[in-house]
Amino acid sequence: MPPTIPPSFLFHYQLSLPRAEDMPRTRGRLLGLQNSPELFIPATLNDENTPVRIRAAWNPRGLGLLLQIRGRQHPPAGRWKDPGNSDWIHILVDTRHTSGVQRATEFCTSIAVMPVDDDADGNSTVRFTDISRQRTLATSQAAESTRVDVQQTSGGYDIEIWIPGTLLPGFAQIAETGILGFYCVIHDSELGELPLSVGDDFPVAINPSTWLVLALQDTQTTG
Repeated sequence: MPPTIPPSFLFHYQLSLPRAEDMPRTRGRLLGLQNSPELFIPATLNDENTPVRIRAAWNPRGLGLLLQIRGRQHPPAGRWKDPGNSDWIHILVDTRHTSGVQRATEFCTSIAVMPVDDDADGNSTVRFTDISRQRTLATSQAAESTRVDVQQTSGGYDIEIWIPGTLLPGFAQIAETGILGFYCVIHDSELGELPLSVGDDFPVAINPSTWLVLALQDTQTTG
């Protein structure tokens, strides 16, 4: 019988987020994070065969994510009108993370990324979505200024996502706080739901206290 509470949910995690000054790049790979340290994925405590690797970094201009998904038989595909049968990634960021706050504030942002959108000629698309019961709604964001690059690989794909700090309320002062609240869930049409820690059985989509903490490195050089 599986445990009532997954092992990944038994601890509060604070992970180190390195600084990468040259993101985004104008040549070659968008972020250049292929050789950077992997982010610990608490879900591996529930299933050590989790087919996801995540690398992430920050700089004063924004947040970069590299997700590597393996174990697939087909290239990613999808359309927003049928998310249950599509491949997409849900990203949650809180620039004023406080562990006891259980409702999203104006500093919380929800981002949905579809690696391949069949309704957009197979290009990647990004949507900023509402968070249920958010205390104060964030200002409207222009999703077009995000950047996404998808690389097909044997048995899966790599997706690089650049989120400009201008789209994350409060990011301009992030070096002063030194931390971010962060969470993501990969919705995969072949592999199922692949959460960073726990899935939709828990209120991760609306409750920032369930998100992980990323501690920013090298904040003292910001200025």
